[in-house]
Amino acid sequence: MTTASLINTVIIACPMCTSGASGKSLMAANSAIGLMLVVLFAVLASFFSFIVYLVRRARRFSGEDSGIMPDR
Repeated sequence: MTTASLINTVIIACPMCTSGASGKSLMAANSAIGLMLVVLFAVLASFFSFIVYLVRRARRFSGEDSGIMPDR
């Protein structure tokens, strides 16, 4: 068994790609992939916006006093 034949047996396409699907099953598969991409980008955008919020909050509070009351 050569390396090329081993790679060819390991790397195979999904059944939807190799079946030559068309019509409603193809549209459903494409819609599912699109939905998964939308969810992925929404989660990534929420993480990014939370990190931006934390950076802005840290900058805002870094200039304030440490909360120790001064002597009178």
